[in-house]
Amino acid sequence: MILTIVRTSMQNMIDAIEGTIIMTPDIVDSIGAVFDFRVPRKFQFDPTGAEISWMTPSLAGWIKGLLDRHYQLNNWISKERPPSYWLTGFFNPQGFLTAMKQEVTRIKKTWALDAVEYTTDVIKEVIQGDDGRIEGKAITPPQEGVYIHGLYLEGAGWNRTERRLEDSNPKELFYQFPIIHVGAVCTTPNPNERGGGATAMLANLEKTAFSCPVYKYPKRNDKYLIFRCYLKPEASGAPSSANKGLSAPMKWRLCGVCLLCTKE
Repeated sequence: MILTIVRTSMQNMIDAIEGTIIMTPDIVDSIGAVFDFRVPRKFQFDPTGAEISWMTPSLAGWIKGLLDRHYQLNNWISKERPPSYWLTGFFNPQGFLTAMKQEVTRIKKTWALDAVEYTTDVIKEVIQGDDGRIEGKAITPPQEGVYIHGLYLEGAGWNRTERRLEDSNPKELFYQFPIIHVGAVCTTPNPNERGGGATAMLANLEKTAFSCPVYKYPKRNDKYLIFRCYLKPEASGAPSSANKGLSAPMKWRLCGVCLLCTKE
């Protein structure tokens, strides 16, 4: 749909400049935006004002995003399911992850979708670059759930060896985050499970791990919140920040730590 909108809009601008069609206010605004190297409004919003594409401050960034997104989706359709997904490349990443939960629920058969929650596990592999391409990387897809990549950590650093948060280095605002394995667990009580099962596991993570929000854009609000993943806040046996009156997860919450799909 986005490709159709872009082709139609660009052709209308060309035709208007050549004088073959009437120069409407929308076409004038689009020509002015292209001249100023801004993204035409019709590329990002429909007539009702609803978002229909990704938000970028420059036209070059928007076109690059279009090419990168087309590359991922076209390879998925024409070749095979990718071992890891560039989360930024989805216009609706929440819908993609919900589809993952539905897939796992169908495999389990006895699970109810309403009782399924996300689980996350950070692995060491990092996909470098802003385009999300994974060619040349030997990645084995998980048996359940999906691998996602292309996220940026803001507000903290990341220790790849111990897979935990740490204080960021001076003047380093963002860290390219490793691949995350996003899976699903059922929170419905199971009498055959010891220790409370998935419900007890999630309750323990709420106390000991940092529930890190993942946002579509740097605008931190519920509109762009995709989901939350649990990150290890400190090394095992390390002194906690509790002696300063704060729990380890609260420290990173006050630091404003989050994961972003894009830095701009």
